[in-house]
Amino acid sequence: MVDTFYSILHEEERALEHLSNGKLTLKEIHLIEAVYKEEQKSNNTFSGVANNLRISLGTLTEAYKKLEKKGYLTKKQDKYDKRVYYIMPTPIALLINDEHTKWHKSLIDAMIKTIPENDLPNFILAIKNLRDFFRQ
Repeated sequence: MVDTFYSILHEEERALEHLSNGKLTLKEIHLIEAVYKEEQKSNNTFSGVANNLRISLGTLTEAYKKLEKKGYLTKKQDKYDKRVYYIMPTPIALLINDEHTKWHKSLIDAMIKTIPENDLPNFILAIKNLRDFFRQ
């Protein structure tokens, strides 16, 4: 099982390295994904994204600076509360996120195709239990 997990991570890194021409790490792509998800909920402040990723504000700020320098993220000040900044994905970051989402969907589709329909509820439960384990 551990080998499978590492194999999936390796394949994801390989696919995404190709997508970004080696300019982004897997962690950076997951940061872009978190910014996009939080933006959909109007929660793409620095603290909102940090909470999503379960990292400190300092860690997020350093990662943000790298992605800003690379041209994948920008920030926008809140109109009413000048202390609040929103992290915004650039158009190229949105493209990367769309491709990353497609990769995940193709992975899930490939897995589901191999599982008999009557076993799907147990598979979904096992995946949820794994997610909950990692959230502890």
